[in-house]
Amino acid sequence: MFGIGKHALPESFFKGSCDVHCHLLPGVDDGFATYEASLQALKKLEEYGVEKMILTPHFMKEYPDNNRTSISTLFEAFKDEAEKICDIELNLGAEYMLDVHFMDHFKQGFLTLDKAKTHVLCETSYLMYEHGVSKMLYDVMCEGFQPIVAHPERYEYASKEQYGNWKDKRYKFQLNLLSLVGVYGGMAEAKAHYLLNEGYYDYVGSDMHRLDNYRHFIPKLRLKTKEIDKLGQLLENNKRLFV
Repeated sequence: MFGIGKHALPESFFKGSCDVHCHLLPGVDDGFATYEASLQALKKLEEYGVEKMILTPHFMKEYPDNNRTSISTLFEAFKDEAEKICDIELNLGAEYMLDVHFMDHFKQGFLTLDKAKTHVLCETSYLMYEHGVSKMLYDVMCEGFQPIVAHPERYEYASKEQYGNWKDKRYKFQLNLLSLVGVYGGMAEAKAHYLLNEGYYDYVGSDMHRLDNYRHFIPKLRLKTKEIDKLGQLLENNKRLFV
């Protein structure tokens, strides 16, 4: 059913891993709504072997109250509660929409994904690469930041030429793990396998908004051996963000 030569992920695949993209901070965006749900997810992820998570709430015009100060305050309170029930190390980043507010967030100071405080997780509209996006990314790169394009496989407008252009500009790519099993549709699944096999990705994240999707689809994921190896390398890259 899953194709010749495809395998489930090894049972210990996520042991010691770091998730660089999730919406686990409760009540701030379209991710987890309550402390209870977020803490339940953390306990499950600890069972998988996850050791570190970077929480990346949305910073976009749909959530105007999300700013560096407000999110940092909420994160510290949540982290205190999480430490009571699990040993997963929590860090705070953000997922920035490349919209009219992006440069305002730049001026406030980005919440980054790495120890050096340079890697910025960015996303665009799923349907179109809007005017001004290239200039925003150029400006922040000139200031020493490294853009990471979140889930590039999900952008319907993106062609092979577009992906090549982004790589030529030295943008890094972050794969949504569940794209590989079709959670975001067939086109995103096909693109995810293409980009993974071509070596375009630098990092991998769950982009978890709910625990149910993750718990349901991870056991269904079937990959070729070389894809599992490449995925394992991406997990190693995740950990190197903090070296």
